Amino acid sequence: MLVGFMADIPFIVSSHYIRTFDEYGRGSTGRWAQHDIIGDKPVMEFIGPDVEKISFSMQLRADHGINPSKELEKLRKMRDTGKYFPLVIGGNLITDNMWGIESLDESISFWGKFGNIMSAKVSVTLKEYAGGLKIL
Repeated sequence: MLVGFMADIPFIVSSHYIRTFDEYGRGSTGRWAQHDIIGDKPVMEFIGPDVEKISFSMQLRADHGINPSKELEKLRKMRDTGKYFPLVIGGNLITDNMWGIESLDESISFWGKFGNIMSAKVSVTLKEYAGGLKIL
C-alpha cells in the first residue's frame, strides 16, 4: 500500500517491503519585525508567514526489503545537492510548494558479518521551498 512519496522515494508498506516513517511533526512560525520607540515599548509588525518544516524518522532495515546503505546514500545526495521535490502523504500534497532536505541524522543499529548495514534509523527534517516553484 502506497502511503505517500517524496521525490522518487515512495513510502510503502506490503508483506515483503516496508519503507515508511514515524514520529511525524510539522511546524512553522510567523515573521515579525520589531520597531524600537524611544521611551516606549517597541512596536511589532507582522511581516508574513515563515516557511514550514516537517520532521520524521525512517527505520531502514534489510529484513524489510530495503538496502539501508543505498537509501542513506540517496538521502545524503538529495540533501547535498539541494534537490527539491513534492511531498505527498495520503494522496494529498503537503502545501503547494516544493520541499528540500534540511538535515539528516543517522544511527546504525545492526551491522552484517561483512560490515554491511542491516538496520539504520534516519531522522529527516524537510524545509518548505517557497522559491517560486509551485505545484498546480
